[in-house]
Amino acid sequence: MATLKLKVSDKILEKVLKLLSQFKSEDLQVIEQNDQFESNKKYVQRELDRLESGESKSYTLEQLNEVLEKTINQHEN
Repeated sequence: MATLKLKVSDKILEKVLKLLSQFKSEDLQVIEQNDQFESNKKYVQRELDRLESGESKSYTLEQLNEVLEKTINQHEN
């Protein structure tokens, strides 16, 4: 059996699901309706936009370790 992923508008989703429900379950199965994917996709796009605009900055693990060590040292004294 092949797997097919569709992106369906909210305004026709109910009609599409009704149409799909007319098929036998051994011929067609609706696997999952996942809103989390779209939410994650939007979040990642916003974060990428922030990086590209310079609003946020990325660090290597080594750089992060240095920043953390400096911060810890400042608060220990």
